[in-house]
Amino acid sequence: MEKEGENKETSQTLSFNPDKELGIRKTTWISIVIFLILSVVTIFANFSNLMNKSPGSISIVFFVILFNLSLGFLVIMMLNKLVRVSKRGYRVFFFYLILSTFFYWYVISAVMQGYYGTFLSLGGFYYFLATRTFNAAALFYICSALVILSSSFFLYFISRKYIYEKNPPEKIMNKKIRILIFLTPVIFLVILLIMIPKDYAYESSPVLDVIGQMVLADRPDYDEEHVKKDSNKKILDFSLDVEKPNFVIIMLESVSAEHMPYYGYERNITPNIDYLIDKSVVFENAYSSASHSDYAQTSFLSSRYTFTNDYRNFFDVDYPRAFMWDVLKKYNYTTAYISSQDDDWANMVYYYKTKNLDVYSYSISDEKVDYGSGNSQKDYDEFTAQKAVEWLNQTQNKNFFLYVNFQATHYPYEYPEFSLAANESSDTDKINESNILFKPYEPSSMTSYYDIVSEDYEASVNDYDNSVYYVDKQVGVLIDYLESKGLLNNTIIILSADHGEILDRRHGYLRHGFGVYEEEVKVPLMIYFPLVGHKIVDERVRLLDTVPTLLNITGFPLVEEFQGHLMVEGQNIYFVAQNQNYKIGLLRNNIKYMVNGLNYELEVYNLTEDPYEQHNLIETQDDEIKYYLDYGHYLYDWYDCQLDYYSNSRWENGEKIKCE
Repeated sequence: MEKEGENKETSQTLSFNPDKELGIRKTTWISIVIFLILSVVTIFANFSNLMNKSPGSISIVFFVILFNLSLGFLVIMMLNKLVRVSKRGYRVFFFYLILSTFFYWYVISAVMQGYYGTFLSLGGFYYFLATRTFNAAALFYICSALVILSSSFFLYFISRKYIYEKNPPEKIMNKKIRILIFLTPVIFLVILLIMIPKDYAYESSPVLDVIGQMVLADRPDYDEEHVKKDSNKKILDFSLDVEKPNFVIIMLESVSAEHMPYYGYERNITPNIDYLIDKSVVFENAYSSASHSDYAQTSFLSSRYTFTNDYRNFFDVDYPRAFMWDVLKKYNYTTAYISSQDDDWANMVYYYKTKNLDVYSYSISDEKVDYGSGNSQKDYDEFTAQKAVEWLNQTQNKNFFLYVNFQATHYPYEYPEFSLAANESSDTDKINESNILFKPYEPSSMTSYYDIVSEDYEASVNDYDNSVYYVDKQVGVLIDYLESKGLLNNTIIILSADHGEILDRRHGYLRHGFGVYEEEVKVPLMIYFPLVGHKIVDERVRLLDTVPTLLNITGFPLVEEFQGHLMVEGQNIYFVAQNQNYKIGLLRNNIKYMVNGLNYELEVYNLTEDPYEQHNLIETQDDEIKYYLDYGHYLYDWYDCQLDYYSNSRWENGEKIKCE
């Protein structure tokens, strides 16, 4: 009996391998350090919001750190098991490869969030690459792959010394352990898919959904008498004495109202538009529905909000919608849509119903493009204007609807130095005139969509202003043609922009698509009506209501698919940015109320006292703040109504969307 006990004790002693246990401790510490870094990075990315004591950011940081601890514990268990049972270390290297990929994505996400103001979710990453040249995107992929592989090999080799060089592999691996090894990467990937917020996935992050419901559930009771100032008074209360007028819609890309001379910009860069303004009804406070093209343009043309999900809308659901050309086609109009843009961008092409368009032309539809790559392949705007004039020549005195979209004012602001196209209606001197008004106009390679280095600021502004001047020329081509053919007497011309553009970091962002501040959503809007003349409208209006208002004034019926209606005083104006960032907002009675969909931070501005939105009233101790919070009731109801209608496919039961 004593001998048997001695053998048992000897066996236990022989089975203990201090080097192997040291290897396990090394891999454990590697895992702990990695997840500590992830937690620090999370806090860094949300530092500014944490300093403002944003409940949403504090909740997110808490949940993310809790997630990191849980995931770190899981990784330690799995990695230690791999160390014990792996024979040559291939599985450990594969495990480190997955871990390095996650770690790299996480850190880059946080850096992007902290520096650029955007969380680099899959949607943001896609946009980040799409705004770069093919070579730059390829270089980014190659460098990323090298970083991930290098870190994987580094982690593997510092572990290998203790795990494999000093320890013979264990020979026995039972079936349960083999199943665990097989399932490890699967489980890990499933965790990532469930926990990480994704703009381009088919469901948003359950973790953020839980936080969102916690934050949004605490909605303020509202004093309806304090905020209710609805009015049914029409803004354009007249009828047009022209039977079946023609319609020309000119949509500019990325032009804020504040960057046009009529609205106060100091440079004379829009002489042709100014000529049109002198004959038009001009809206001094017009607002787009979104700050990025795929939502803004489609919303304008269909008079319908395209905000349908908690993730980026890819227009992959065939819900009811109608367009201005659908209405006019019933009255024998000939119709055309001509754009410099690639409508494959964000799947816009799937949203448009084009059966009632006689011509649907966008940049790649003729298989010829002038610049750009990927889904950003575009035509020079002068060729688009030329196509429009050629089409107008073929209408043979029919009533027509024409939509023209110009793109030179979208980053990177592409235009030729001298005009390349010639139009019979245009002045030869104008055609030969340089498109370069301001120099220098070529920023360095250090400037990108997300950043303008200080030494490039002048060149960046000059480049953008040159592009506006170039687009204005193309507007002039269309106006000259219509005027020369005597068509201004029976043609309505609508000129606007899909959203604004930012060249200074007033709110920490550049370009567009990041938020719903004034510089991103307040746009020019002017409508030329035959025989009406120049008028000014001070009341705030929605681009969403433009199409219904035009149809009503000209005697055409509205369709039930429209969400917009006639322009009236006191209308609620809703905005969405669901691109790199995710924000929703409401403008009502000069109060702008916004919610960040990523961290649920609130912002409230009184535009009467603070037109540049510099003083977030949430951060003040003003007693009036309780009244400002009442506006959230309208925004949350609109938010819930939109998502409920689309998530439950309510149109299948014949329900019409009414979210006001």
